[in-house]
Amino acid sequence: MAKTKFKELAKVFSLLEKTSSSLAMIDILSDFFKKISPQEAKISAYLIRGEVAPPYEDLNLGLANKLVMRAIAKATQKGQEEIEKLFRKKGDLGDVAQDLIENSKGKELTIEEVFEELKRIALLSGEGSQEEKINILANLIKSSSALEAKYIVRLTLGTLRLGVGEMTFLYGISKALTGTKEKKKVLEHAFNVLSDLGEVTFQAFKIGLEKLEEISPIVGVPIRMMLAQRIKDLEEIKKHIQGKMSIEYKYDGERIQAHIKKDGKIVLFSRNHENITSQFPDVIEAIKKSIKAKEAIIEGEVVAVDIKTDTLKDFQTLMTRRRKYNIKEYIEKVPVKYFLFDILFVDGKSLLKEELLKRKEYLQKNFSENNLINFAKYIVTENEEEIEEFFLQAVKQGAEGVMIKDAKSTYQAGIRGWNWIKYKKDYRQEITDTFDLVVVGANYGTGKRAGTYGSLLVASFDPEKNKYYTFTKVGAGFTDEDLENLPKILNQYKIKEKHRLVETEMEADVWFEPKKVMEISGADITISPVHTVAKDKIKKGGLALRFPRFLRWRNDKNPEDATTVKEIYQMYKK
Repeated sequence: MAKTKFKELAKVFSLLEKTSSSLAMIDILSDFFKKISPQEAKISAYLIRGEVAPPYEDLNLGLANKLVMRAIAKATQKGQEEIEKLFRKKGDLGDVAQDLIENSKGKELTIEEVFEELKRIALLSGEGSQEEKINILANLIKSSSALEAKYIVRLTLGTLRLGVGEMTFLYGISKALTGTKEKKKVLEHAFNVLSDLGEVTFQAFKIGLEKLEEISPIVGVPIRMMLAQRIKDLEEIKKHIQGKMSIEYKYDGERIQAHIKKDGKIVLFSRNHENITSQFPDVIEAIKKSIKAKEAIIEGEVVAVDIKTDTLKDFQTLMTRRRKYNIKEYIEKVPVKYFLFDILFVDGKSLLKEELLKRKEYLQKNFSENNLINFAKYIVTENEEEIEEFFLQAVKQGAEGVMIKDAKSTYQAGIRGWNWIKYKKDYRQEITDTFDLVVVGANYGTGKRAGTYGSLLVASFDPEKNKYYTFTKVGAGFTDEDLENLPKILNQYKIKEKHRLVETEMEADVWFEPKKVMEISGADITISPVHTVAKDKIKKGGLALRFPRFLRWRNDKNPEDATTVKEIYQMYKK
């Protein structure tokens, strides 16, 4: 098969950029992926998402504007001032590059050549690396056609942002392979196990969908974590789980997936697949003392603790440990414990299809407790009174509440289902559950809030439609420091007009690319003529949250991890 030219992928970028229809995106992806090799499919999967590696590798391009302007100047033989002037006029360096080499025929770059050069840029570091990055990018631009240059520049800046959601992408691959979207579930399962769209795409084209169903975890590659539904009353449990349940403490900490390799190396991943190994050297040492197996993948919750009183501290205390510097000092200031509750892989054997209680047996057989490593407290029961009593005990000891798990459930990577249910103390106070929502717009502040944003427009995500639907406008709950920091946090995502994947009847002074996730609380869910959550199910408008209040930024979550439209609609029906 002849190597595919990058100009073909650039045309795909252009088509995707112009559509907001997920069905049209699926067709565009399907048509393109049918024609290319498995290796090109892998590379294209990364590039369409604006990446050169899976996110957990944390290999980012993201060059600064000034460096890219220097590369454009070098490639086009134009002065720096002229580049800057055009940038001020257009507001997009990709468009600047496209205009300046409009008449260039360009060399026939292949997808693989462009990818390898971009990856070289991402990998470069240390003394002299900036100049080398500029030279590599300048040579790429010089060899490009106008359209190719536009997207190469956007890729290096980290501003490609085509809006292709993970599920939309997988539908496109399913259609490319089978002519229908029906095999998306097979691809989704493989993606949930491997957390790598490029590798899943490569395997799908190389070995076929049937073998992809048998995919096994790889130690060192994060598995997308199984998620829980919510209930507000224990009486609801029987609707979803029959028979024995594992009732576990729901700790107020950070869920961490630990990968212990055969060579003794241990990697810690956050829920968002961020490699946080360097932040918890004390946990690493404790795991080394605890493990009896040669290799394993385990899950647990790291919680801040008071050593003197042996009590649990809150999440905010733990977050002071998330730092690049003074780590040793904070190990002493904020001691932690790692409460293990699951094991997904051990010594070459995948445990994803084993029942929960069997997995717990494997966990206790292959790990032992020590001063930092504890097994999460749990009981096995189907008695509602015992669950209530255990819940009260958990709250009294500093936990958020309990996790209620079907004792026979397998580990459904990446799935939010009814096999796991969370029941928190907030629910008993009859406070609406919190929501993780994506900031899509803002209004300027007045009075004391002049110079910052007075309120933020936030949205829920619908993974099937690949769109964001606004749910509320939040202005309460911010401290003075929070307000002062809003422009610094959000302005890097500012765009000229409402994002094409955002649905709302609201107006905003400023629009943002859907990137930043925040957690908010509210009083109740009502019908609104201007918000659009579940608008296809509500006759008089969409759903909206009343009296919203900002709680915290969720830097551990991607926009696609936000509370979904389906979840909000289920809450409203109750």
